[in-house]
Amino acid sequence: MARNLLRRTSPRRVLAGLALILGLWIALAPFTRPLPGGAPYTLEATPEIGCRSPLVGLLSGDSPWADVYTTPRPSSDDPRTPTTVDCRSRAGFRVGLGAIFLVGGASVLVVDRRQRS
Repeated sequence: MARNLLRRTSPRRVLAGLALILGLWIALAPFTRPLPGGAPYTLEATPEIGCRSPLVGLLSGDSPWADVYTTPRPSSDDPRTPTTVDCRSRAGFRVGLGAIFLVGGASVLVVDRRQRS
């Protein structure tokens, strides 16, 4: 059954489905932003702050805050200052890019369905 479904599915429809999934992921998945300022240096981690879902961040104005070090190469006892990061511009970009993929994938599916009829 699955073999017949894969044989009947055109590559155009597969790419359109992947574009729809990618568009939803870009527009709805939470993302991170790098933190301005210093942080303890490690090879495994880049200092970053988590933003909410782009759609939620765009509508509600997502601005998370974190304590960041004020010195370039900080140690654990150096002073920190609270900093807010505006996620709205990145959220707007991600919603727009996701919408492009969604509209493109849906358009290809509609055109492909009309050509088969």
